[in-house]
Amino acid sequence: MICISIGDYGLDACRKALKRCEKYRKQFPDLVAEIRLDLCGLCGDEVHELFSGSKLPLIATCMKRSSHLCETAVLAGAAYVDVNVFSYINLKKEEQTLLRSRGTKLILSFHDYQMTPTTNALAKVYREAVAAGADIVKIVTTADTTEDALRVLDLYRLQREGRMGRKRVPLIAFAMGNAGRFSRLEAHRQGAPFTYCALRPKYIVAPGMFTMEEAETFRDQSLVSGTVDMPASKSVAQRAIIAAMLAKGESEFHNCTRCRDIDSAIGVAKQFAQEAYIDKGGGLIIRGGFPPEKKKNDSPFSDLISMSIQNIQGSRTAFVGESGLLSRLCIPVMAQLGESVTVTGEGSLMDRHMYGCKEAMEEMGASCILTAGETLPAVVCGPIKGGEITISGKKGSQFITGLLMALPLSKKDSVLRVQNATSVPYILLTVDVMQKFGVTVEWHREGDELVFNIPGKQKYSPTEMTFEGDWSAAVNFIVAAAIFGSLTIKGLNLGTIQADKKILDVVRGCGASVEELPDGGGILVSRGSLRAFDFDATDSPDLVPALSVLAAFSEGTSHFTGVARLRNKESNRPVVMEEGLKAMGVPARVDGDTMDITGMSLARRIVEGKMLKGGNFHTFSDHRVAMALKVASLGCSSKVTLDSTDCIDKSFPGFLKLFESIHQ
Repeated sequence: MICISIGDYGLDACRKALKRCEKYRKQFPDLVAEIRLDLCGLCGDEVHELFSGSKLPLIATCMKRSSHLCETAVLAGAAYVDVNVFSYINLKKEEQTLLRSRGTKLILSFHDYQMTPTTNALAKVYREAVAAGADIVKIVTTADTTEDALRVLDLYRLQREGRMGRKRVPLIAFAMGNAGRFSRLEAHRQGAPFTYCALRPKYIVAPGMFTMEEAETFRDQSLVSGTVDMPASKSVAQRAIIAAMLAKGESEFHNCTRCRDIDSAIGVAKQFAQEAYIDKGGGLIIRGGFPPEKKKNDSPFSDLISMSIQNIQGSRTAFVGESGLLSRLCIPVMAQLGESVTVTGEGSLMDRHMYGCKEAMEEMGASCILTAGETLPAVVCGPIKGGEITISGKKGSQFITGLLMALPLSKKDSVLRVQNATSVPYILLTVDVMQKFGVTVEWHREGDELVFNIPGKQKYSPTEMTFEGDWSAAVNFIVAAAIFGSLTIKGLNLGTIQADKKILDVVRGCGASVEELPDGGGILVSRGSLRAFDFDATDSPDLVPALSVLAAFSEGTSHFTGVARLRNKESNRPVVMEEGLKAMGVPARVDGDTMDITGMSLARRIVEGKMLKGGNFHTFSDHRVAMALKVASLGCSSKVTLDSTDCIDKSFPGFLKLFESIHQ
């Protein structure tokens, strides 16, 4: 709600100002005006005349100890009365009662014209105002630095977290001065009942106040709102599909929303299971059995397979599309067939290094022939004998996932030791899926090692599963809501062990609001006053592109570690995001395993005219980069054009349509 402050001297001047205010009512239907009784030089009769004759709801504000003028305004019909909290506390009971009579709402305010006290001191003022019976609490300080303004805005976070008392009263909290100017807009975005404006620059009554012309400009910024449902987790689905392929009997999966990576897993299952198909109800049915019978190349990807394996020797082929997980999973799993199998794919996957696969396979008595650059195609032949093996997890978890799923089929018991493990939640997700198929895996930590005890001669048992929603699909919508508005996000399992649920901790930590809705209704993510954050990508590397955008709209310099391993994804993700953000005008720097991004809150960008730059951007056919840049485009001053968005279908075919639906 816009509140126009009027401090014009004399009754006629105030009348003229109110008449000017009325022209904004069409654009701002809930407009109110504030009469600064301490500045206007009105007597009691003039106050009564002004307040009783106004077509606009009026606030009677007096920063000085002049309660009799406020009382007159209340009796004349003031919608609100704004008095100093400590002056109000010292009033007689009957005076307090009069100020609250006739339905007038009480604003208890605190102003510091010299500085910004500590957040704790300001929180104490809030609690005292609430205890005194305030309908609205107003806390205004003076900012010399951006940090001062952020300290005032912290009150909104404390209020959301219930750290300023159980009773929540509407709060207006901002800082005066040029350094705090953005906080006026941010406070409004955080739910303040009013943001204060002047009709024209010459009528500004407090440093940093907006004019109505500026208010009109600021109002037109992009927001997001609505409800979105998340597709099936491809991390869960791919693991479960391969497990079902290995299980003798029929497995049934529900909520199997499709994407290229899931379709690639289904394609592998069609080649190596007895049968795999989508039933009339939309469920995925897989009739597995190990080892499978040899059959014709009836995969829906058969044409692609034939193009991809020219001159490659292998009696059978597992075509994995562009899925990094599926490629590294299939290398040990397919070796258990006991015959040569070619594992191949397409696109950027064919240039991605298969770190450690060859050595580990040979150590376990199987063979793995890769190209000279240790890339796909891979020709594997086993079986894997089992036993004890130590492997580095420094380059990721995907091959470890393959070993975990393959080793139960070995004749011998196995002990798999993983040193320097990264993406640990993904490893544990694999164990969880395996257990759902009746496979025994026990694990524990020994110092820096993860140790997995895997009995041999096990069989996968068919099962029925409903795929939970994909947290990696949700991250871009969560970031969009944290910066630009609010979204209800459904279909997510809040008890999940998916790695990317970590996004909630990050957005909460930097100032956004995350509310878990009752009865499984999802989560409500709302924008906040965002501050820079530190993020270790070791266990959740897929979050980096989206969090890079979050960092661009967070005050200060955000520091990322563990980003080096993202160089071997669909693109060199840290460098691609660095280049993209720089082109948008955001300072960003990648140095080895770290990345630093210096951001600025959306409110400050709006107020200071420092929105991101639009233009033409390369996605390098990377689905996560493309989605992250779409989110960033909401904060750009001009149109953003991406050279390719088809790559998004790899993980989230419905993203673009869903994204457009929430963009107002």
